[in-house]
Amino acid sequence: MFKLIPTVRGGAVNSTLTYASYATVDAARDATKALIHENARVLRVMIVDAANGSKFVEWIERS
Repeated sequence: MFKLIPTVRGGAVNSTLTYASYATVDAARDATKALIHENARVLRVMIVDAANGSKFVEWIERS
């Protein structure tokens, strides 16, 4: 189970995408792309493996 942790400029992001859990890393990547697209304040997103003690998986940055 994977979770998204966004880094934002000037505040916070209130999106259901950040509260959801994703079964695969590919589903988390797709949600990350949608989160970056829908909110201009999101600079980058960290994907963590919540089932493995919040182990870091990868960063995805705005391009």
